[in-house]
Amino acid sequence: MSDDNLKEDFQKWNPMEKDYKSVEFNQYNTGPGANLDSSLQLANNNGNTTPSKDAPTPFLLFKNMPPKMSKTALRNICSKHGTVTSVRDSQKCDYFFVDFATVADMEATFRALENNNYGFQVFVGKHKKSVTPMDYNKENKIIPVPPRTTGIDYQNRTIRVPSKQLPRPKIEQPQQIDGDECNVYSADFFQNDAHQLEREGLHEPIKHAKFKYQTGRSYIQMSDNMRDFVTKKHKESSGRYSPSTGIYVNKVNGFEKPSKIGKCNVCKRECDTICSRCSVYYCSVDCQKSDWQEHRYICGKPKNLQEESLKHKKSPMAANKPMPAVKEFENTYNSPKNSHIESDCKSLIPRSGNIVTITAISKTNIVFIRAKTYEDNMSYFKTIDGIQAMGKKLRPLAIKPKCGNVVIAKFGDQYNRALVLNSDNPDKIFVNYMDYGNLDNLRLEDLYEAPIEYAEKPRHAMPVILKGVPDCYMTEEIRSFMYSYLNGINVYVKYKPEDYSKEKGVYHVELIDETTQQNLNKMIIKLSKPTEPLSTNEICYIEYLQQKHLPSGENVELIVMDNSSMSTGCVSCTTKPFALEIQKFQKDLQKYVESIPKEGYAPRQDELCIVKYNEDGLWYRGRCLEVVGDGYPTILFIDYGNVSMVHIDDIRRYPTQFTYPIYTADCEIQGLPESCNDEIVAKLEELIPHGSVIKCKNVKAFSDDHFYSISLPDVIQKLNKCGLLELPNI
Repeated sequence: MSDDNLKEDFQKWNPMEKDYKSVEFNQYNTGPGANLDSSLQLANNNGNTTPSKDAPTPFLLFKNMPPKMSKTALRNICSKHGTVTSVRDSQKCDYFFVDFATVADMEATFRALENNNYGFQVFVGKHKKSVTPMDYNKENKIIPVPPRTTGIDYQNRTIRVPSKQLPRPKIEQPQQIDGDECNVYSADFFQNDAHQLEREGLHEPIKHAKFKYQTGRSYIQMSDNMRDFVTKKHKESSGRYSPSTGIYVNKVNGFEKPSKIGKCNVCKRECDTICSRCSVYYCSVDCQKSDWQEHRYICGKPKNLQEESLKHKKSPMAANKPMPAVKEFENTYNSPKNSHIESDCKSLIPRSGNIVTITAISKTNIVFIRAKTYEDNMSYFKTIDGIQAMGKKLRPLAIKPKCGNVVIAKFGDQYNRALVLNSDNPDKIFVNYMDYGNLDNLRLEDLYEAPIEYAEKPRHAMPVILKGVPDCYMTEEIRSFMYSYLNGINVYVKYKPEDYSKEKGVYHVELIDETTQQNLNKMIIKLSKPTEPLSTNEICYIEYLQQKHLPSGENVELIVMDNSSMSTGCVSCTTKPFALEIQKFQKDLQKYVESIPKEGYAPRQDELCIVKYNEDGLWYRGRCLEVVGDGYPTILFIDYGNVSMVHIDDIRRYPTQFTYPIYTADCEIQGLPESCNDEIVAKLEELIPHGSVIKCKNVKAFSDDHFYSISLPDVIQKLNKCGLLELPNI
């Protein structure tokens, strides 16, 4: 061989080429990749570099490739961002598949090329998996999940993961009312409504320039000048001011004081309204209707003809004579046989197609409505204004009311009729405002006796179920939309006879905006239905959710949501009202996961996700704390506080519609060492059981980190008595 040929061959020779292509040489047997799942290795034991059909090798799918782009070019582009094992093309279509060594390589490449300038589209590859039936515990509704212990990289993790997985604590919802005892509608309308936190003072109301919202109801709070003006006008006139309409009612000559004041022909109360035909005094249309059976025979006739009319009062022709209007109310009625009032919901609910107004919102699928016909409006205003006219004359309740009693209570600047639902605690009497529908917790000293004429009147606000709307957690978006209809906007009510629910005693209805013709039911359904994010623009990080603050100060009760990290001297806690809120939206998480494809997801660090908990097989909200490239990111369950390693097959994307706040926070127990040994941990788990209620002498907040320091002197003293602490540091 000549020197030139030898030199040329020597330059072409690569001593690393053989080892570079050797499968055995490139297998991970030691080092940080030793525990990597064998299915994610570069090649299998047979030396075949092409992934098998059953191996869940991470890959990307490329569509709409430029005509002249080759496999080599695509490999070079992807290799800049991750380790590529192979590039394949489809035999059925012009797609390219790029296989990667690890999930982390695939994720890094996907992020870098999702919005590229090459012209192609990138999608995460989806493996078809065989689904095997799993055992289902019908009694406890638990699907056990077999634990995964292979392929986890323990050496490169920086987040401490407890070995224990504790069951989720269950908080019992207090039974506030007994529907049978109160003789009201089904207890569903007054239990577990969406405004419990507002009544507890733990939820900030929605701000509005004109209206104020509280416990699912809106009102206008009068200024001091307006209140003084109303008081002055009350003294000057026998009429009554209506805060809801801003006008005076029961007037004969505008704003001038009437020259004559008489007594109602029925109830004998002073009034200034008269029959338009014969000038007989009636305080309201209701009184005129009740007296029409007799009064119609003499109405508007001279005295010499009244006796003759009374003789023929049983005449069939006279029975159909229409009734004149009471001045100021301007309304006429047909035969008095329809003047009676039925207490049944079927007769009190407005007719289908009539205009109503929403007076209060209980849940996403339950609202209270009031008819807006002229007769109903006048009856409503007469009730409200009559109560306001009594004002300071109302007598405070002397004894605790019973369930089912009607009382008078003040809401904002207005007195209202209220039905007592529970009075076990005199400092927290649970009531329902009969003419609006919202619920409230009041003290005994805030209640007044209801006059008999107001206690016996039927309620003006009627509960209805929104047809087809799910009973789900009321997010801020749903709340804002529904609250916008509390400001006097007219809506049509639509229902059919078969929509009546005998079990609940109410109708399932549809509500339609009178002006825009928007169907409220369909809009709420749309807002309540979460959708799986499809692009990186919809990724939610931890800053996306609001963190609620725990109460600070002396003598605070907290619930231990998780104590698996007791070795660090910390427990995860929340309040009882917050714990009940967490349980409310858990069912929405399960429904969401059931509605989307069963495909895993690899989250980024600090990204929110929906995660399966191996202990019970249910889905919870999580935050990705750490990614090490082994397919098992470290996840923090944000509603409970425990940390676990979860395989990407048990992780789903977080939908943007789930805006539930974070109610749980980590709490450091004062007086414990930085690292607790096994004996201290065992004793702490005995003294502070998982799911228990702890009474903290003091709670101090570190608001910047949403971290708290709690004082439990009884626990520290017991540890000292056992000799587990060197110094009694409390």
